[in-house]
Amino acid sequence: MKHILQHKRHVVFFVFSICVCLLYSSIAKAESTPYINLGEYAHGLKIPVKTKFKTRLFAPNTISTVKIYPDFVKREMHVIAKKKNKKVVDFFVFDMQGTLLFNKRMKANDHAKIQNLHRGKYLYRVFAGDEETTAGEIEFR
Repeated sequence: MKHILQHKRHVVFFVFSICVCLLYSSIAKAESTPYINLGEYAHGLKIPVKTKFKTRLFAPNTISTVKIYPDFVKREMHVIAKKKNKKVVDFFVFDMQGTLLFNKRMKANDHAKIQNLHRGKYLYRVFAGDEETTAGEIEFR
């Protein structure tokens, strides 16, 4: 008898939690719909609809020609030219003042190591011929 009562309590709790979730989801859905003033709509005025959203692209360039990743043990950066590169690319590293610190001409699937740089931020730029294909920042910690 005691087991049946505990089972019913679990069923009641489960049903109650589903009802609460459905209630909160309907409230969240109602808050996400845009508010329209019906007075403006009745007079035939144009109602502005927000279609543009602010987005932030976290990758420096989605069509990157090189892959850069750190080696934390040796404090160096590895640069690999991607296989899809048809042209020879030039990889440059500058400090924040614009002084050239490292450059390397790379074919497809070439590998280079950037070593002996002090801690801080550096700029890199990748050129394929006269066209800049990728640019960004790397940081040595």
